Amino acid sequence: MTLSLVEVAGANFRTDDASDALNTEFMKRLGMRKRYLPARLAIARSLAIQGPPPSLEPDVDYGKVIKGDTLFGTGTDLSVWVSLIVQRNENAELNVRDLISLVGAHWRRGLRLLNDEWEQSQHDVAKFVKRLVEVADLPQSGKTLPVTGATGGASTFSSGKIDVPLGEIGEDIATGERVYWSMNGPGGSPHCAIMGGSGSGKTVMAAAMLRSIRQQAAVPLIAFDFKGDLADFTGVQDGQMPLGQAFDATVIEPPRMPIPLDVLSVPTRDQISISEAASRFRESFGRLKGSRLGDRQRTALHEAASRALAMHQPCELEHIRDALVDVYAEHEMKEDGAVSTMEELCRFPLFTPSMSPQEFFSDSWIIKLPPNVAEDSRTIVVNLLLDALDQYLNSLPDAGTDAGGARGLRILCMVDEAHQILGTKLPSLSRLIRMSRSKGGAVMLVSQSPDDFSGEDDEFLDNMGLVAAFATNAKPGAAARVLGRGANLTSLKTGQCFVRFDKVTRKILAWAARS
Repeated sequence: MTLSLVEVAGANFRTDDASDALNTEFMKRLGMRKRYLPARLAIARSLAIQGPPPSLEPDVDYGKVIKGDTLFGTGTDLSVWVSLIVQRNENAELNVRDLISLVGAHWRRGLRLLNDEWEQSQHDVAKFVKRLVEVADLPQSGKTLPVTGATGGASTFSSGKIDVPLGEIGEDIATGERVYWSMNGPGGSPHCAIMGGSGSGKTVMAAAMLRSIRQQAAVPLIAFDFKGDLADFTGVQDGQMPLGQAFDATVIEPPRMPIPLDVLSVPTRDQISISEAASRFRESFGRLKGSRLGDRQRTALHEAASRALAMHQPCELEHIRDALVDVYAEHEMKEDGAVSTMEELCRFPLFTPSMSPQEFFSDSWIIKLPPNVAEDSRTIVVNLLLDALDQYLNSLPDAGTDAGGARGLRILCMVDEAHQILGTKLPSLSRLIRMSRSKGGAVMLVSQSPDDFSGEDDEFLDNMGLVAAFATNAKPGAAARVLGRGANLTSLKTGQCFVRFDKVTRKILAWAARS
């Protein structure tokens, strides 16, 4: 290595002009009087991301300079900064010029990440700082730093672009060429929706795609199985590995086997975090058919959830039920549907808090929720698990990208027979589809018809990188909205489907029956 700390201390560091303006803006936002303070924060934020940052363009307009001993300090501080930057670089042989360029690139990437987190925090400084603390995995008062192993949830499980064949055959009917979808390519969305009537083969296509993803990257899967046969599903072609075996997934059927997750985990124990967690539980509970919360019920449930979450760690559904009964008694409220629904949910154990979110979401799971499981139990399991996944992913740093712009993956979430939950506007599902891409999440929804998505927001399907539809009696308007004009789903033959990605609709043969 051809660097000396004396040279670094005297060097002039700078980033591009637009990022320098954002640096100044962060000084105003955070009440900082020195330019190097948001610069240090940005560089540190970028260093938390796997992989080198994109280099500054050769003809870029530069901002103001900051001397090395001002930007990084002197002595031990300077040594640590230089060590961290070199450690994160693919090439350890750097000269001062290389280091200046690398710091400018980290500075720019970090400011963009900080700006995204500022927007997600709704311009609230307290929420912004809390988010940075969570991203950095800093300890709360009296706690030790968490230990993350090589396969911990902060890791990504892919390196490079993942090209997914569209089904067991996946051929364009017009050209005969094999069709692939680049699920984690630059600028695209990793989420997909696959639709088709009963027996159309939508699950055949979904399983083939999932197996291909697993062959290319050891990414874990959490799948919701409303029919009960997903783990043993092999597809149509001979020799296919069962889906559960392909992912080495553990199959759980609550309440016969409770889900071993601390599903109500609150990473930080401050009042704001507890109140936010209580609000999320109330929203999940409010989606149950039997609840229909009025204003007083909503207030009581939030108060009960807040109490239970503050008093118990880990907190379980039984704790919220007991607190809700107490709240009703204190406010002289007559027990109603909210209490009876909570009682019903606690009749059998749906969750046991034996695993942290990081431990649970680092493994593969297939959650069986067949029709014999009570509807409210099925719904609350899906709601709380999706909310826990959403909160967990948002606690992690952004997933990095490789030199080609392919984003790393952390977890796949698949919902088979998704019409069971679509239309209820689950806030956690919506957030996962809109926000999880940057965190390495990918969602696959397998449902019966484009009509199933009509209850969701208009932009719900717009956030899908791939939409596929087999034969179904969907309304022409719904099909046209999803796939464009000319996509007649009633005319499709066995194994055929329309797919839309990269703004192009194609007719393909996804699979063929055994001869």
